[in-house]
Amino acid sequence: MKKFLLLIPVGLLAATGVFWASLTHTHTINQRALTPAKIQKEMPELFSDSEHYLRQIIRHGDAQSLSPLYTSLDTIKEKITQHEEKGVSVAKVEKMFSLYLQDSRLLTQKITPHLETLRQLDYYEDKNEENFITALDQIGLYELKSAYANLDQIRQDYLKTPSLEIKSKYEAENQRIQGIIRELYLDNAIEKPLYTYLNNHYQYLQTIASAYDHVGYERINRLRTNGYAIKAQLQLLPSS
Repeated sequence: MKKFLLLIPVGLLAATGVFWASLTHTHTINQRALTPAKIQKEMPELFSDSEHYLRQIIRHGDAQSLSPLYTSLDTIKEKITQHEEKGVSVAKVEKMFSLYLQDSRLLTQKITPHLETLRQLDYYEDKNEENFITALDQIGLYELKSAYANLDQIRQDYLKTPSLEIKSKYEAENQRIQGIIRELYLDNAIEKPLYTYLNNHYQYLQTIASAYDHVGYERINRLRTNGYAIKAQLQLLPSS
């Protein structure tokens, strides 16, 4: 496989040097200011806010979204109770929302110890993905580019609808892409940053999986399906 070295542009070493330099540079995230949920918002909007905050926590390790998440959920609960006191039928949405509260609180409880790790992994990927893809483009091997696209899609599938099957599929694809890189016998200055990026990609999934495993895939998937149903039910309730 050493013949592949002949296909690699000389400029790749320079491009990869930029990529590699970014690995050792320490960054800090400027967290955006999050506005807590406001009482005057209608329930469908409040619920959309809560879904956004939950995604920020799980996908980006955003600790600042914890407080507004709980505020929006507590406000919705209060508003449902107010409707019930006025004689509005809320039994169906109240039952679904009660489950949603339990599931979301358990998930945030399990992910909270890992938020700083997740934030750093997410930040690293955000800053280095473009350089990683550029390196793949300059190597010019379709099989390698295709393997990474597949790996990334599998991870997205796991984050949305987690299962042991999808997790195993990701791990197998991760091993496959690393095997492809090994067979290219690349210069260490090129190879090492690729492995570093892929390891970060893998650790990101494993960090989220550690929380998913504790909560249970059934609950995680119920959060998504209940979310659709709750939003539809909230839209049927009278405005405040």
